[in-house]
Amino acid sequence: KLSLIDTELLKLSLMLTELLRLSLILTELDKLSLMLTELLKLSLMLTELLKLSLIDTELLKLSLIDTELLKLSLILTELLKLSLIDTELLKLSLMLTELLRLSLILTELDKLSLMLTELLKLSLIDTELLKLSLMLTELLKLSLMLTELLKLSLIDTELLRLSLILTELLKLSLILTELLKLSLILTELLRLSLIDTELLKLSLILTELLRLSLMLTELLRLSLIDTELLKLSLMLNELI
Repeated sequence: KLSLIDTELLKLSLMLTELLRLSLILTELDKLSLMLTELLKLSLMLTELLKLSLIDTELLKLSLIDTELLKLSLILTELLKLSLIDTELLKLSLMLTELLRLSLILTELDKLSLMLTELLKLSLIDTELLKLSLMLTELLKLSLMLTELLKLSLIDTELLRLSLILTELLKLSLILTELLKLSLILTELLRLSLIDTELLKLSLILTELLRLSLMLTELLRLSLIDTELLKLSLMLNELI
């Protein structure tokens, strides 16, 4: 009986030993579980740190983008200033164009005044020639009358001489009449020449105005581009 009891006790002792070993293993497993829990916590912390690092990276990118936007805003501000300067230059150009146009008009008026003065002088000369022509016409009538008298009565030699003189005067009258016709023709030709000259001047003025119009069109196009850049600058400022 004692041997059986001892045997049972030995078995119990072995079982206890095994239980103790299992208890130690469980204790180690608990320690490992705690360590794994800590590692899991560290892993979660690293994940959060990684997220924060990504957020910092995005913030850095946004900061760089803001820096570039600020640079663009400064550039657009400068372009806006240039646009305003271009606008003022355009206004000055329009004012100068108007002054130039007025100067050209005044120059043309001066030329027309000189031409009218010359035409007035020619008109006075033509008037004098017309008076002489009328006088010579009257003399011609007298000459014809004297010629008739001479034909009717060949008595007075002095009348004959007068008739000859009047005949010469008649020839001179005819010559002066022809000169008057030539003067009128020359006056008409001069008027046509002046009209052609004025047309040529007007053509040159219109050519110059066309060139100035093209320049103004180009300035207007640049002004529109500057206006679009100004709109972009305002939009970027809104975004910033």
